[in-house]
Amino acid sequence: MQQAEFLWARLEDLSGPQFHQIIAERERVFVVEQDCPYQDADDLDAVSWHLIASVEGQLAAYLRIVDPGHKYPEASIGRVLTPKTFRGLGLGQQLMTEAIAGAQRHYPGLAIRISGQSYLLAFYRAFGFETVGEEYLEDGIPHFEMLREVQHRNS
Repeated sequence: MQQAEFLWARLEDLSGPQFHQIIAERERVFVVEQDCPYQDADDLDAVSWHLIASVEGQLAAYLRIVDPGHKYPEASIGRVLTPKTFRGLGLGQQLMTEAIAGAQRHYPGLAIRISGQSYLLAFYRAFGFETVGEEYLEDGIPHFEMLREVQHRNS
């Protein structure tokens, strides 16, 4: 398994080239690869933590965590991606593990909500997310809303 280095940043802490790289990769995956024309860059970028996984200086995986109260009452993980050249190396698992730990640090005591593509249900369930409601189409792609309740440690 390839080991990634993680960078947590708010939008204002990212350099222009860093944010350009993020947006370019998000467009490559979500707009071009998934053939889904929509405006990727949105107002939620300004109220999110951006988590970048790098391998040898290259963007190898990415997601953002939207602050509670902006998309959902809970913190919301979204825009989860791994560029083609880094798929199959276990980086998605590393990214989600780091994201959940970070969400728990930044928003202690709050659940985490996602809108997950249906084909990734098993992946997200492995991290404690459960489906909420029925399957729906988002930009023509089947999704489920999923919730990861607050995990309490037994004393």
